Amino acid sequence: MRLYDATRTIAVAAGLLGAVMFYQPWVSGTVPGVGVVSLSGYDLAQGRAQTIADEASAPPPRTSGGSTSGAAPAPASGAGGLAMPTRVPTFAPGSQGAGSLSAPAAPPASGGAGGLTLPTRVPTFAPGSQAPGSLSAPGAPTTVATPAPPASGGLALPTRVPTFAPGSQAPGSLSAPAAPTVAATTAAGTTAPGVVATPLPIIERVEPAQLPKLTLYAVPLAGGGITIFTGVFGILRDPRDRRFARIWTILLGLLGIWTSSSVIWTIADATSPNNLLAPGEATAPLWAAWTCLVAFIAGTVALALAWTAREPSRA
Repeated sequence: MRLYDATRTIAVAAGLLGAVMFYQPWVSGTVPGVGVVSLSGYDLAQGRAQTIADEASAPPPRTSGGSTSGAAPAPASGAGGLAMPTRVPTFAPGSQGAGSLSAPAAPPASGGAGGLTLPTRVPTFAPGSQAPGSLSAPGAPTTVATPAPPASGGLALPTRVPTFAPGSQAPGSLSAPAAPTVAATTAAGTTAPGVVATPLPIIERVEPAQLPKLTLYAVPLAGGGITIFTGVFGILRDPRDRRFARIWTILLGLLGIWTSSSVIWTIADATSPNNLLAPGEATAPLWAAWTCLVAFIAGTVALALAWTAREPSRA
C-alpha cells in the first residue's frame, strides 16, 4: 500500500474514533449530594452535572399508602372497632339546656305587715332647691373684665415691629440646615486641609472557571467531517473541490485537537476545590478524553502527509 492510501486510511479511522470517544467517560468529578460521578463529553455539553444535582436535592415523592384526602383520622372505639353514636341530650319543655344563658331572677318583693306592701314615700323639695344626690347643672361662666391698656390722651399707640439687620436671624425662628461642605481642591491637585476624600473601591467581578459545554459539540462534528471528506476525496474530479476538501479536513482536525485539549488543560490548570462542573468539582480527565486528543492529532498528521504525498495517477 502506498503512503497516500495508508495516510488516508489512518485519517478516516482517527476521525471515526474521535467521534465515538465523545460518548465515553471524559471527566471524573464530585457532584454535591451525589458523590463521585463520571461524565462523558456529551454529558458535559448537556450540563448533566446540574441535572444530577437537582435530582438529588428534590424531595422524595409521597407514598401511595398514606392518606392524601386531608381528613382527620376517626378516633378508635373499643367495641369491635365500631364508633358508637354520640347521645344528644334532650330537655323537658320549659326547662333550660346545659350551657345556655339564664335570665336574671326577679328580685323578691319586700313583705309588709300582714303581707301587705306599704307605699314608698315620694320626697318633695322646695321650688328652686336641688334634690340630694342629683347632678347639678354647670353654672354660667363668669365674665372677667380685662383692663384696657393705658392710653395717651385717649389714643392707642401702635405696636412697634422689630427690625433686624440684613443677613441676621430673627429670635425664635427656625434656622435652615447648613449646606454640605464641598471638598476644595487646589490647583496642585491636593485636597484642602481638614477635608478627607475617600476614593470608592473598585470591585472586579471574576467569573469562576468552568469546563466548556456547547463548544464540545465540535468534537463529533470534526470527527465526522474528517471521515466523510477523506472518504469521498477519491471521487472528486474538480480541482477546486479537491483543494477545498484538503483545507476543510485539516481545519477539522485542528478543531478537534483544540476542543479536546481545552478540557484536559482546564482540569490540569484548576486548583482544588473548584467548581468546573457547575456544580461540582472536576478531579481528573479520563481515558476517553486522552484517546480523543491522540486520535485527532494522529488524524491531522496523516492528512498532512496524504495531501503532500504524490497522488497516484488515475486511469
